[in-house]
Amino acid sequence: MGERGTRDARQADANMRVGGDAAPDLRWLPVPGEPVRVTGLPWLEQDGVFRRLPVRPSHPIRPEVDRLANYTTGVQVRFRTDSPKLYVRVELADKYSMYQLAATGQCGVDCYIGGLGDQKYINTTRFDFTQTEYVSVLFDALPSGLRDITLNLPLYQGVEALWIGVEPASEMAEFPGFPTDKKVLLYGTSITHGACATRPGMAYPNILSRMFPIEFVNLGFSGNAQGEPELAHLISQIASPAMLVLDYEANTPSTERLKESLPEFIRIYRSRHPEVPILVLSQIRLARESFDVAVASRRDERRRIQREEVERRRLAGDGHIHFVDGTDLLGEADQDCTTDGIHPSDLGYDRIASRLRPVLAELLRPIVEV
Repeated sequence: MGERGTRDARQADANMRVGGDAAPDLRWLPVPGEPVRVTGLPWLEQDGVFRRLPVRPSHPIRPEVDRLANYTTGVQVRFRTDSPKLYVRVELADKYSMYQLAATGQCGVDCYIGGLGDQKYINTTRFDFTQTEYVSVLFDALPSGLRDITLNLPLYQGVEALWIGVEPASEMAEFPGFPTDKKVLLYGTSITHGACATRPGMAYPNILSRMFPIEFVNLGFSGNAQGEPELAHLISQIASPAMLVLDYEANTPSTERLKESLPEFIRIYRSRHPEVPILVLSQIRLARESFDVAVASRRDERRRIQREEVERRRLAGDGHIHFVDGTDLLGEADQDCTTDGIHPSDLGYDRIASRLRPVLAELLRPIVEV
């Protein structure tokens, strides 16, 4: 189509236009800052930055993990307002750059309105993806009334600074909070991280966060969740865990490495949290498996290793560890639930969350009403 054709399409359809200057009379509130609450960042109070691991970790991490920790997947901004308008101003660490991921997923912010268990999507930011800064409207003409707002931050980009824009005379109030201070922790691959959801709220950890009245912490490190003991130590330092999901099989360099890393990862975590539920989740089926027996066999072997490790620990007396076979998480015609034969589409993520929901509900029942 070319640049001119793209520009013509945007001019023809007002719903495809990007960005736009904010109204001059908005009141801008920095995030973090009162009365806004940020969730999904266990070290935010300590370090004061949008980062999913500590700035100075107690155990060394690889440079790739260090870089990915700055991506804000799973980070949510929560507050109440009666403002009929809501804008955001965002300063990103870098520009849109991923061919298989929509710009709205990598660098966008999306908005849900409603309290716990009743959140409904309204809009996603529109912006010039060649830039690192943008201002965008999320809604601008809603009727008066106090609303619970949840913003999901970008999946595959760092956020240097963030402001919320509301009408000057509007009320801003704190998010009422969760019924518990405990957190669901998810450690895993690019699929946990959110590739290739078209917008942040459609990554499966974010979908699950709308199903349960509890904080979720996304510790997906795309391509680099190798089950390192250093990560086990860091994750075990997160206070008040409700449960830990281990979904890192696909990033292990070899089957032998998985066989070695999984028992050690669990051992380290168990040394601090002997009774916290651990859910070991095996990999989803890949499209290539229909044509490549070796790929299918490797996944079967890795699934067996994980199941047997869970069974071994349960026989040894650990009744708080569980296994879920990821083979059927995408359901029938699973190859059509991905963007590239590996990473789920929004449909795929919805199916994963729907199939995991009853499992998490059972494990979280002693903690929250579900």
